[in-house]
Amino acid sequence: MENIEKQLRTEIRTALQNVNETNCPNLYKRLSQKGGYLQVEEMIINMVINDHITPSSCIPQLESEL
Repeated sequence: MENIEKQLRTEIRTALQNVNETNCPNLYKRLSQKGGYLQVEEMIINMVINDHITPSSCIPQLESEL
């Protein structure tokens, strides 16, 4: 179970490395706040579990929601 969690967190980190102020300004702003990365990571984990989508697919959806 720990291995799956580690893999998911690694995939999330990789996907979020592509976020910048130009392509996802709202998400970038949230990630720049104190504790923002952990909040975004938790939102993505919930989306992966509940909506059965990949972490990279969560990014545009989160950008539109923030």
